[in-house]
Amino acid sequence: MNFLLNIIRRYKLLQRQKQMKKFMKMGNSYLFPSFNLNINNPNSNKIYVEIGDNTILDCNINFESDRGEVIVGNNTFLGGSNIICRSQIIIEDYVFIAWGGYLYDHDSHSLDYRDRENDIHQQLEDYRSDKNFIHSKNWDVVKSKPIHIKSNAWIGMNCTILKGVTIGEGAIVGAGSVVTKDVPDWTVVGGNPARVIKVLPENLRKK
Repeated sequence: MNFLLNIIRRYKLLQRQKQMKKFMKMGNSYLFPSFNLNINNPNSNKIYVEIGDNTILDCNINFESDRGEVIVGNNTFLGGSNIICRSQIIIEDYVFIAWGGYLYDHDSHSLDYRDRENDIHQQLEDYRSDKNFIHSKNWDVVKSKPIHIKSNAWIGMNCTILKGVTIGEGAIVGAGSVVTKDVPDWTVVGGNPARVIKVLPENLRKK
């Protein structure tokens, strides 16, 4: 019985990955069974995710509209984290991102309360119409800026990286940090909001 269930699960996984891969361009890399790609109102001719070689993805990637792109380099590991993209998120080579993290390249809602009231009404209307609850969301009032994580960076577990942030080469973000501003190369940051707590010595930097 267990053998049959495993076959069914494997078949469903392969079918799911086949559906996802039409929106992806991937080198010699690997998707763990828990990897997931969600796209709201997808453009059937668009590549949303590009992945290099020897990379492992065990994360959720969400495009809450038909826009955005996620680019992941070579020899990178994305653990059980969440990537929410409307603009662009670039993750370079030899990057580690641990479990429980969020990379969020937009504000989700407007600063204007009237726009947020409209979001509530729209969500109810979409849900009652048996659509994705953000199917008709007005994204024109939502600010979005790219996120860039440079090579050899390490993002600890349960970190949040917000819009417009660049994580420098070889930088380390301590567990539980909320990053709202750029992180310099070869530094360790931590806290909420994250601040530099250590500069890595020359012998721990890539030449």
